[in-house]
Amino acid sequence: MLKAGDADALLVVKLDRLTRSVRDLGHLVEKYFAPGRAALLSVGEQIDTRSAAGRLVLNVLASVSQWEREAIGERTATAMQHKASQGEYTGGQAPYGRRVASDGERLEPDPTEEEARAVARQLRAQGLSLRQVAVELERRGVRSRTGRGFAPVQVKRMVA
Repeated sequence: MLKAGDADALLVVKLDRLTRSVRDLGHLVEKYFAPGRAALLSVGEQIDTRSAAGRLVLNVLASVSQWEREAIGERTATAMQHKASQGEYTGGQAPYGRRVASDGERLEPDPTEEEARAVARQLRAQGLSLRQVAVELERRGVRSRTGRGFAPVQVKRMVA
């Protein structure tokens, strides 16, 4: 902490080095950097919370930063959904019934797993519950990738 006149101050190079969360920043400002308490001084953004204008700029910048992070996340999620809908491999484990193609960039049907999915769909169409389908698949020796029987939630994803 620095001495800024008669009050203590925290000097940071940039606000994002202090916190990336608007909620955390709001908590810090309320608890430590409110009027009459220590000042927050940011060199990069030229913010000084000793004035009302400095606190306003701090809150506006924090809100814009939060919006930017959320917008990036939304765009990324949309892009990943689009790639997945086009059969492109986006990382992680391929859904049951699919496998990563030899080029490593797209998904292709896995014949063995597709056969198991067809059986599950047929059993479901006959009116069996998800749990009953899982029991019947196990009775027929159809196993998950881990070698265990299927849980009802896995059957739900298989027949979707």
